[in-house]
Amino acid sequence: MDERADRLREDVALFSRRIRTKSSGHLLTPTQLQALAHLDRVGAMSARALADLERVVPQTIARTVLLLEEKGMVTRTVDPHDARASLISITDIGRRTLDVDRAARSEWLTSVLTEEFTDVERELLYLAGRLLRRAAESTDTAPAQESVMRA
Repeated sequence: MDERADRLREDVALFSRRIRTKSSGHLLTPTQLQALAHLDRVGAMSARALADLERVVPQTIARTVLLLEEKGMVTRTVDPHDARASLISITDIGRRTLDVDRAARSEWLTSVLTEEFTDVERELLYLAGRLLRRAAESTDTAPAQESVMRA
């Protein structure tokens, strides 16, 4: 095992947990927030498409959508291309909730970046963010999937 890669994984997980604590008090789970974010960025989509973006099974996204629907944050409409399917859309309430949450997290991050880091360090973090996004968007490799299955 590469100790530096292991440390990076731990660092990213620690940062992720920390920024999640900076929510705006909405009581949504990270999965619910991420689903709202996908709907906000991409637009209306099927549950299957949302599950694929979230990299979860359809049953998981079905529960997430149901909870968001009960809170008035998403709606379902009939898919014009397949009357048996629904399209899920973010509502104004969902978008406002997401905007407030994003603002709270961004305010915290901006403050930390300004107070704790130099200009050069901030630029390195911005670059690291783009690299982490690229890593997150990469296709999974077979050896990684097999090792997860064995764990």
